[in-house]
Amino acid sequence: MKKTTKLLHLIGLVMFFGGILPSIVMNSVVGTSADAVLIYHQRLFVSAITWALTIPGMWIQIVAGCLTAFAGKYRPLEHRWLIAKFVLAVLILINGTFVLAPLVSQVTSIAEQSALQGHLLPTYMPLKKTGRYVWDSQLSNASDRFYSRNL
Repeated sequence: MKKTTKLLHLIGLVMFFGGILPSIVMNSVVGTSADAVLIYHQRLFVSAITWALTIPGMWIQIVAGCLTAFAGKYRPLEHRWLIAKFVLAVLILINGTFVLAPLVSQVTSIAEQSALQGHLLPTYMPLKKTGRYVWDSQLSNASDRFYSRNL
């Protein structure tokens, strides 16, 4: 059973990262384009990848990881770091499945409406910024503060 759970854990990892990397590439290729049709097709691709690879891969990886830990020599009650790891994994799973994935679908829906109208709707960019651009902004602000103090 241990070899099977390790194999499933590896398959889940490949699916998860195999879904994230193309999404990152597609987002960087499209960038801040205002072409509604291009954005719609990019969003279709990202949405399909999210629901076909990223979310299932995340579930497989976390469930198989838990099964591997229970089948191995580590016992969660004896190793508190394992409990912390399980709790964090479940929180990531809940966030990815019930917060981020529906946001991907919502942005794709708005991109579809935009493509039908021939221009980006004003509601598209705020939702898009909720995900990637807010994180980029926070990271940029943090690095600016770090470098301004250390120069």
